[in-house]
Amino acid sequence: MRMVKYGLQMPVSYDKIMRESLDFTDAEALEMTRKWRIMLLTALALLLTCACAGSLAEIVISEIMTDNGVYDTNGNAYDWIELHNRGDKPVDISGWGLTDSKSDLYAFTFPSGTTLNAGEYALIYCCGDAQEVDRAKNKTYHAAYKLSNSGETIRLTDKNGNEVQAIKYPAQYPGFSWGLANGTEEYGFFVSATPRKKNAAQVFQAQAPRPVIDTPAGFYDEAVEVTVTCDDPVYYTVDGSEPTADSKLYTGPITVKKTGAVRVKAIPEDRLPSYTETSSYIISDPAVTPVICLSTDRDYLYGSKGLFKKPNYNTDWEYPIHMEYFDEDGVRQINQFGSFHIVGTSTRGQKQKSLAVYARTAYGGENRFHYNPFPDRDYEEYRTFNIRSTGSDSSACRMKDLVLTRLAAGLDIMYQAGKTVVVYINGEYSGQYNIREKINKYSVAQWEGITDKEVIDKIDIIEGEARDDQIQNGNVEEWRELRAFVKANDLTVPENLKYVTDRLDVDSLFTWASFELCIMNTDLENVRVYRVPGGKWKYILYDVEGGGGGNETAIYMLLDSSKAGGRLSSHYSLINRLLKVPEMRARFLTRLAEVIENSFLYSETVKPEIERSEELLKQLLPRHFSVYKVSNMGSWRTNVLAFKRSMRVAPKQVLKRVCECLNVTPEEQATYFKVIRERLDVTNAKGVE
Repeated sequence: MRMVKYGLQMPVSYDKIMRESLDFTDAEALEMTRKWRIMLLTALALLLTCACAGSLAEIVISEIMTDNGVYDTNGNAYDWIELHNRGDKPVDISGWGLTDSKSDLYAFTFPSGTTLNAGEYALIYCCGDAQEVDRAKNKTYHAAYKLSNSGETIRLTDKNGNEVQAIKYPAQYPGFSWGLANGTEEYGFFVSATPRKKNAAQVFQAQAPRPVIDTPAGFYDEAVEVTVTCDDPVYYTVDGSEPTADSKLYTGPITVKKTGAVRVKAIPEDRLPSYTETSSYIISDPAVTPVICLSTDRDYLYGSKGLFKKPNYNTDWEYPIHMEYFDEDGVRQINQFGSFHIVGTSTRGQKQKSLAVYARTAYGGENRFHYNPFPDRDYEEYRTFNIRSTGSDSSACRMKDLVLTRLAAGLDIMYQAGKTVVVYINGEYSGQYNIREKINKYSVAQWEGITDKEVIDKIDIIEGEARDDQIQNGNVEEWRELRAFVKANDLTVPENLKYVTDRLDVDSLFTWASFELCIMNTDLENVRVYRVPGGKWKYILYDVEGGGGGNETAIYMLLDSSKAGGRLSSHYSLINRLLKVPEMRARFLTRLAEVIENSFLYSETVKPEIERSEELLKQLLPRHFSVYKVSNMGSWRTNVLAFKRSMRVAPKQVLKRVCECLNVTPEEQATYFKVIRERLDVTNAKGVE
């Protein structure tokens, strides 16, 4: 007979011993067996409790963030998980696993020596990058996986395989964290994330819907009454800042008398606040060009950590911002949250800052701007834009970079599309800018027609000298190897030349060099090269406002180091080694003539492009100069005339110097340049300005 009534199987011999040795009746033996089982289960429970006390039971997953709006200095906004030791004793969590995968409990493993003291927190960034995993500091770690916005289970497992906690979180609201309310066992959403800090005592299970701003954003001749529809209490601001419960309570129409943004947010007591809705109203200020309205908390601009305050503009800090884009007809084409930071190098110290604006989901927006402002692109969306102050040309023509890059249309080389705009920040006129494509892996992918995310992530983009801090994306080693090979080997040897041409798009290099020569760009250090997986290295025309000034230094920086005055392009040796190969030299001279014919016949291409910008800027710059005091209209006109003349005479000047540097014979000149010189005699003749 086996006794299984209480779920534990007892051997017959044990029951027999109980009855025979102690002379128990069957009923007495059964009762003693029942009591024994209860004592055994109680002792087992006590042992487990003791094993957990002060260790497993005290370590909890206390907070998570799956759609983060807080960016680090490298431009990353990683998902994260926070652990908390709620006990009163230290706990060694070395070898513990943290994962979002049931099949891989140790997808992230805490390193040896990891101890959480009583009340202490650990923060694990879920960055999806295995290279980051070993970077640990101050109980901050990096896991090689990301968290799902739609909800999943996070598992914490001790080093012996025992499950410490498995917590299933629901679909997340971007920008809000989810976790354990302080002092309770209730999980929910927090109004404010508190990584490494005590959680709030109140959580919510839902979010309020957005209010609706009934009055269309845009241009008005006089003051406008703005109305809002919402079932929840609505708070609003008109200074660009994010509304809070301390802002004004909406009770009726908001009168907007001057240019600015109305920003509204629903803030009920029983749910998370809604996302903010924003509408800008431009009053008595008609536009002749597209207008961008940016709205953000003033502290992000001028506070102690504000980006417009010295020396913060030299950082890569990133803050939330709302962007509206009104096209030439005054129609709002972009209206969404994002983030921004300062861009540029020497221009960061100028009063007018250049900005990069990113589409971000973390503030209730999307990760794309579903609009293309550039007529020379057929893309449907962008992830980011540069809103550029015209760089080193800001006190001169204010058009060089935009005009010169547009001349590259029709050449098989990537360049930045752009358009002239006027910008308002928090309702204040901020001057004439150019909205530009931003060079990154996504813009390269668009140019190359790549849509596979895994391929996009592996695109290599490198700046200037290819130092470690100039790797914009991907890997630099193979580019360095290529340059070292070119320096060390004779490219007239066929196998050596093949090594180079298998890895470098020579036509791209020659197109870039020909273009830079024709504009006489003195800033040849500012260059980008890229490579898509499986492809060859190619050049990008980037930041070319250093051209158009008639300075011949650029010619020698590329072709004749003895006359470069100590300045050499980082790509000098690359092009010069190739030009020692007869077939490469012929290819370059042919390409130079083609580039001139496509882009630098003055009366056909250059002059119309300059005049389009000139006519527009005539209307915009009086106001701009009155704010920034960097120049005046008289000086501007003088600079534009000098720009025109330089671009008119440059092609013939370049041909002359190239022939000198490369010892091009009269016979060769006739072969490569006779036709283009005849055309230049007509299109670039004196008097066509």
